[in-house]
Amino acid sequence: MLSARKVRFVEPCGRPGRPFNEWLSRWPLLGPITLATILHEHGYDVRVYNENISGPMEQSAAAYEDLCSADVVGISIMTSTARRGYAIADRLRTDAPQATIVFGGIHATFRPEEAAAHGDVVVRGEGETAIEAIARGDLTSGVVRPEPLADLDGLPTLNHFLMHDFDKLLARCRKRYLYELPVMTSRGCPHGCTYCTVTQMFGRKVRRQSVAKVHRDLQRHAEQGFRTFFFYDDNLTTDRAWTKDLLGRMRPMRLRFNAQTRVDLHWEDAHRRRRDDEMLKAMRKAGGNLLYIGYETIDDATAKQWHKGYRGEGTDLAARLAEDTRILHDQGVWIHAMFVMGPQHDADTAKQIVEFSRRCQLESIQISVLTPFPGTPMYDEMRPHLLLDDYPADWDFYDAAHCVYDHGKLGLEDMQRTVVEAHAEFYRTAWSVRALRQLAARPITFWDKVRDLANGLRTARTTVREWRKDNDLFLAIARERLAKAAK
Repeated sequence: MLSARKVRFVEPCGRPGRPFNEWLSRWPLLGPITLATILHEHGYDVRVYNENISGPMEQSAAAYEDLCSADVVGISIMTSTARRGYAIADRLRTDAPQATIVFGGIHATFRPEEAAAHGDVVVRGEGETAIEAIARGDLTSGVVRPEPLADLDGLPTLNHFLMHDFDKLLARCRKRYLYELPVMTSRGCPHGCTYCTVTQMFGRKVRRQSVAKVHRDLQRHAEQGFRTFFFYDDNLTTDRAWTKDLLGRMRPMRLRFNAQTRVDLHWEDAHRRRRDDEMLKAMRKAGGNLLYIGYETIDDATAKQWHKGYRGEGTDLAARLAEDTRILHDQGVWIHAMFVMGPQHDADTAKQIVEFSRRCQLESIQISVLTPFPGTPMYDEMRPHLLLDDYPADWDFYDAAHCVYDHGKLGLEDMQRTVVEAHAEFYRTAWSVRALRQLAARPITFWDKVRDLANGLRTARTTVREWRKDNDLFLAIARERLAKAAK
């Protein structure tokens, strides 16, 4: 019987002490949940363990015993969690010899031979069309690249409750409607940024679920008490007609949502002559709450080098970005701005980012260290300069919080310190009057607003404090590598 086949999925945790671990503990990967939902609807015994939420598998005897009793164990790895994923698999080979160990995820896609040394099956790319063959036991070894799902409407409504300890995650928010339930409606991105893994994984042709399918899924989640959603799509607004249709259907539902998009989403043409105010108004009326926006850089030279492709030309990029920020703020959007510093940058770059962010009254920022992830053009370009290249151990540091090369203007040590202190400087006076007004206008209770404000400040300051501690440990390792390289 199908019900006799037990399948367990694992999202491994990263190295303890990483500065963004708290964020990872809030939002799980959707790949394991998607595959688990598919199998659950076909009668399999499935569960997802997320170590970022529940802790390391070995710390719970019951959870680890359950994992060891599975017929199939699927481990989804990002680059920064690869080593941990391999450690789980290596232990299972001894403790659960009957289990077929399957690796998937972005890192396994681009490092299949490495993953195959620790597991039985490696799935490259999207796994929906192969997962049942694996679960049945028809596919027990080898590296496979299944055909991507052509019609995303074939995906079921995600069952997040298949994740072990999901109730504990919800309890952190006190009220279910405050949790930003992750959903995803599309795959792919039309842009070709050289540092990004998205187009390498999913392609530059965007595949979308129909608006009717997305609307139906949101209704089902809303019936379970979820009122706030986080669209994981890499860019929710690439198809204007589709986006406006969805926003129109969401408006009467009185939801709130967060999403990833571009700062210049409101321009319909490359020359910034036609502004799509209809899109902006529809987003506000549908409950658009927070946008995660990859500014990446505020200088044209870097934008061109990274193939960022901002709309407009002939004027200073920082001025264009400031204008775009103001337009979004005028619509009541809360912005989390993401920047990146690479080997071409120095301390003045960090200072300019902080000054720009304050001047534009950005509500929150994140400055990442340019990281050459496997599978990207950036990795091939920077391969000769990588200092931390003892794989798989060094994959721990490929997380956009650590500098893994030493050929830049700042050098590795100064890059680490500069990025951390730039965060500290911004968050000393991050809360603008506009941000506080935005928080006050949210349709939640007064005490929920106070809680959100307190949690936001606490998380920002805790992240900086933990990042400084982590820096000391990381720099000790980096100095050993530098000394070794100098011999």
